[in-house]
Formats: sequence, structure tokens, C-alpha cells
Amino acid sequence: MSLTKSDLTSYQKRWRAVADVETAERRSTSMTQRWEKLNALVRMAAGLNLRPTTDDEQMAWMRWNVLRRRYLEEKQRK
Repeated sequence: MSLTKSDLTSYQKRWRAVADVETAERRSTSMTQRWEKLNALVRMAAGLNLRPTTDDEQMAWMRWNVLRRRYLEEKQRK
């Protein structure tokens, strides 16, 4: 099968359209939804016994707690 320039152009346009939709979906995602997705990933990593590769695990937990606090604050406002 041989692809023409117009075939490739059409292919690229379709994937740009997909990327545009994904960008719009990400922008419309609330902090609560983001938190729930992130929390699911962290639980999955823990369930798979995966560990961070950095030595600064304390900093990672500090960041996690900041995100958790922001999530809880947003949830209380609703």
C-alpha cells in the first residue's frame, strides 16, 4: 500500500483534531476529577509495589500533601 501526500495530510489533520479535543477535555477537567485520577494512579503504583526512583521521597510526599489539601479545600467549597 502506498500513501500519497494528500493521504498523509489527511492523516495529520485527523490526529490534530484528536489532539484538539483532548486538550479541550483536559482544560475542562475539574481539580476534583484530576485528584481522583491521580489518586487512582498512586494507589495502582502502591498495589504494584512500585517505588519512586528519586532519593527525595520526603519532597514527593510534601507535594502530594499540597495536592491533597487543595483537593479537600475545593471539595469543601462545593
